[in-house]
Amino acid sequence: MDIESLKEIFKNYVKNYDMNELAIIRKYYHSYRVMDLCIYIANKNNFSEKDTQISTLVGLLHDYARFEQWTKYKTYSDLNSIDHGDLAVKKLFDNNEIKDYCLNKEYYDEIYDAIKYHNKINFSDEISVHNKLICKVIRDADKLDIFYLLGAEKDLMKQDNKNISEKIKEDFYNHKQISRKEIQTENDNILLDLSMVYDLNFKCSFEYLKENNLINKMFENIVDKDRFKEYFDYINKYIEERIR
Repeated sequence: MDIESLKEIFKNYVKNYDMNELAIIRKYYHSYRVMDLCIYIANKNNFSEKDTQISTLVGLLHDYARFEQWTKYKTYSDLNSIDHGDLAVKKLFDNNEIKDYCLNKEYYDEIYDAIKYHNKINFSDEISVHNKLICKVIRDADKLDIFYLLGAEKDLMKQDNKNISEKIKEDFYNHKQISRKEIQTENDNILLDLSMVYDLNFKCSFEYLKENNLINKMFENIVDKDRFKEYFDYINKYIEERIR
């Protein structure tokens, strides 16, 4: 697999959209970083060459539909536009755009499931054990880069003066990944972001969070630190426990 060639093909695809828009360029570089994180997770877990290649492709293409989503709806909210995982597999497989990146049809089943379900709260019961493994790779890699972005770009950590909803607090302390449908305030959304930690699957993902200080970098971008300190402390303790 020639990764540089794949990146060039992907770049030419993204050029169909307005690369002067910050939202587009963020997703463009996010896709490359997630691809690298998929390779990192695959290598840490001694994946076969085939599964590493599939994970690499899925990392690059997981947000394939984000560019169209933003161009058409000016939002990355699936609730307010379209499910970007579903649209991605429609574009790649119904329109046969996958052939630009992969000619080996033996990989298609895993690629399809991983991209379709990378953004869902739960897997379909119909997914095979092996396909779930690949899906877990992209779900971890995607979240790790989101944590990186939330720490690196302060404008992504939106806050307000409202209280955190009781249901959100309850879900957070019950180790549930919070649903966007439950969000009522910007402050609720910060706990949603933190709750993504509960959906991580691989030990190396927790180690990556700690080694790169990603949760603490997020906390640095919080204005009302007193309101949120207990939640960040709780997540850091949870990460330590998962590493042990």
